[in-house]
Amino acid sequence: MTIASIEKVFIEDLTSLYGLEEAGSIVWLVIGFVCKINRSQYLNNRNDQLSEDQLRTFYEILSQLKQAIPVQYVLCETEFYGSVFKVSPAVLIPRPETEELVDWILKDAKVNPTYYTGLRMLDIGTGSGCIPITLKKYLPDMEVSALDISSDALELAKENAGLNNTDVNFIQDDILNPFTELGKFSVISSNPPYVTLAEKAQMHINVLDHEPHLALFVPDDDPLIFYKAITRFAERHLEGGGLLYLEINENHGQETVSLLIDSGFKDIELRQDLRDRDRMIKARLR
Repeated sequence: MTIASIEKVFIEDLTSLYGLEEAGSIVWLVIGFVCKINRSQYLNNRNDQLSEDQLRTFYEILSQLKQAIPVQYVLCETEFYGSVFKVSPAVLIPRPETEELVDWILKDAKVNPTYYTGLRMLDIGTGSGCIPITLKKYLPDMEVSALDISSDALELAKENAGLNNTDVNFIQDDILNPFTELGKFSVISSNPPYVTLAEKAQMHINVLDHEPHLALFVPDDDPLIFYKAITRFAERHLEGGGLLYLEINENHGQETVSLLIDSGFKDIELRQDLRDRDRMIKARLR
C-alpha cells in the first residue's frame, strides 16, 4: 500500500466523525509522524510503498482516532509556535488562540526589549507549559516561572522544558487558594479554565471524552471564577505598572474587562483572534 492509498483510507474512515477538512488535516499529521516527511517531500513520495511496520503503525493510530481520541494524544505530541511539545490527557492540547496570545507578548517585547530583559514572569495554569517555555525560548533573559494545580501536568511541562532546552521554574499550587509565597512579577500570563457547563453541548466528543475537565470547565453561575482569582493574585504579585495577559471566553469579554477596571487595572486592551472573536486581554496594574 502506498502513502496516497493510506491517506484515502484515513479520510474515508474519519470524515463522518470529523468532517472532510479536519480528516484531511489529521491524516497529514499522521503521515508526517509515521513517515518522517514534510509536505514538499510528500508531493514527491506519495506513491512510495509503505513498509509492514509503517502500515501496522498507521492502522493502530487509525483505530484510536476512530474512538475520537485526539490525534495529538495518539501521537503524544503537537506543534506550538514552531516547537514540538509532548501532550497527554493530563493537559489540554495547545490551541492556535494561545499561540496568538504568546505572539502578542513577544511582539510587545520586540517593541520594548529593555522592559523584558531580566524581568520575572509567571504563567498561571500552565498545563503543557507551552506559554512559559515558548516565552523563555524567545526571551532567554527573562526569569520564567509556571504554576499549575496538577502534578501530572507539571511533570509533563518539565519534560517539555527539557525538550525545548529552556530553564523554567515550575510550582504546584491552586490559584483559587494559593499558599506559595512567590514575590513580585513584571508580567503574568494565563489561559485558565473558562468554558461554562452550558457550553459543553457545543463541544466535539473528542474534547469532552478525552481532554481534562479540570482545565476546561467553570460553573455556569460563576464563569469568571478563575479570572477573579488571577486578578486578586495579580493585584498582590504584579509590580506597579506590571502587565497581565489573559486568554478569555469569547462570550465574557466585556465582563472580564469590567472586572479588571474594578480591580485597579488600566490601559486595558481587548483583542480579537483571527476569527474576530474576543479572546485575549492585556492590562496594566496602576
